[in-house]
Amino acid sequence: MHEIQIRVDNIERLLMFDYDPENEDALFDIVDPQGRIVKTGDVHGPVTRVRIMDLDGDDYFLLVMDGERSAVSPIHLKRAC
Repeated sequence: MHEIQIRVDNIERLLMFDYDPENEDALFDIVDPQGRIVKTGDVHGPVTRVRIMDLDGDDYFLLVMDGERSAVSPIHLKRAC
């Protein structure tokens, strides 16, 4: 699986990630450094948008589950562009 491209719009407080799912029931989780799921939802490819107004930290992980495939990417909200 290729690396997921992540962008953050700090004005609109949106996280956007590029991923074109193979399965219509693909899901994502945003997980904090302690392993707690703080957001979850459906992947709407090719670009999924997630409101992040309620996220207080700077570092998270994005997990994408797409049938038998999965991917994990770090999220750095302060350094994302």
